[in-house]
Amino acid sequence: MKLDGGVLIANITPFKDNLEVDWNEMARRTRDLASIPGIQGFVVNAFAAEAPALSHDERQRAVAIHKDNIRPGQTVVAAILDWAPPSTIRRGEEAGEAGADAVMVCSPYLSAYNANHSPEYAFHFHKEVAEGLDMPIVLFQLASGDQLSYPHEALVKMASEIDQVVGVKMAQAADCVRYDRDYYALKSLNKEIICLPSVGSTFFHNLSTGGDGILSGLAAFAPYECVEMLNLVKNGDLNRAQALHRRLAPLCHAIYGFPYADLHTRYKEVAYMVGALSSPVLRSPQLRMKAAELDRLWRAAQIADLRPIPGADETRPRLAA
Repeated sequence: MKLDGGVLIANITPFKDNLEVDWNEMARRTRDLASIPGIQGFVVNAFAAEAPALSHDERQRAVAIHKDNIRPGQTVVAAILDWAPPSTIRRGEEAGEAGADAVMVCSPYLSAYNANHSPEYAFHFHKEVAEGLDMPIVLFQLASGDQLSYPHEALVKMASEIDQVVGVKMAQAADCVRYDRDYYALKSLNKEIICLPSVGSTFFHNLSTGGDGILSGLAAFAPYECVEMLNLVKNGDLNRAQALHRRLAPLCHAIYGFPYADLHTRYKEVAYMVGALSSPVLRSPQLRMKAAELDRLWRAAQIADLRPIPGADETRPRLAA
């Protein structure tokens, strides 16, 4: 299993108009994206995939479909969103049976839980999961303003003391100083921890500090640009990386802007606009964007001038509601 050196796509779940998962499109889009040089694999059943709105059987089938449609050497990581270690362990085992190579364990959900105020919950949660699940684990670090963001010391402790932890999804967002602190501390440990920046608006900043790849839903519709940014910074071509960052900035600012709860809806809207998805249909509780927001995303997508993915549909017209 290889997590570093390329881009991991947090894939988007396509739905039909009747809200059923479009399994044929999922398979086709996965094959198309997997064919792009620099794509290291996929993260399945994350927030970008609307995983909380998927059933148990749908999540299992999604893992299996991705496993069946990747290229040799590519990796499937199953995201797990749960609140109890026993059920998290069970879901991890089931994901492994369906073909997942690793799991990305998200922060536990507890009533009134704030990871900054009660970091011991996160440590014991992940430790118990690791003791019962024989799979590599990727942690999910969020921005410091998020109530599920781990304090710096807690993140480092989990990475250091839990043997199965092999990487961290680095979603510190606009807090680049926090990214720096987390990254340098993780890289100073006596074990290898793979650090994967995930927020498109700060790829240039984060990768300039250091990063082992990218893990992002942005790559579901901008895979070429994600691979290019990773390679430009890795090769020290910062002028071209800065130019790419400038071109993508309006789109990334629109996608990752306020309210942040609309992030994954915006992923799907833009994927539909640029032909990387056949429908923008969402499952509740997520809602379609209003006309003004769609127009803002459309205009930003024109500036970004994203390279179409293999097998892309024709780009949609303005205000494709």
